[in-house]
Amino acid sequence: MSDTQQLWNDYAACWPADPADRLAALGAVAVDEVAYRDPETEAGSLTELAAYMAGFAGALPGHRFRIDEVLEHHGRSLARWTHLGEHGETVSTGISAARHHEDGRLADITGFFLPA
Repeated sequence: MSDTQQLWNDYAACWPADPADRLAALGAVAVDEVAYRDPETEAGSLTELAAYMAGFAGALPGHRFRIDEVLEHHGRSLARWTHLGEHGETVSTGISAARHHEDGRLADITGFFLPA
């Protein structure tokens, strides 16, 4: 597994993470001033993104993301993911694109939800 694949796996694990651990886990994979956007929100920092993740986890207990494929080059990556429900069923799929900071962490993330 590449370092970037592991980074995306660790990022995906932040979404359902225990609230007490989420911010620290997110800080290990993204910079403090991370920019995040998807069709439902925009965030401009780790704390804003962690709060959005907390809302997701609170609204959808037991749900998680699986990273299915990662492509990377020149400090950017693309992750294809599956949103899994509490029983492991596919809820939705999507793609997230990211620009990486010089230290490798995620600096700018844009998520796209794919049509069913």
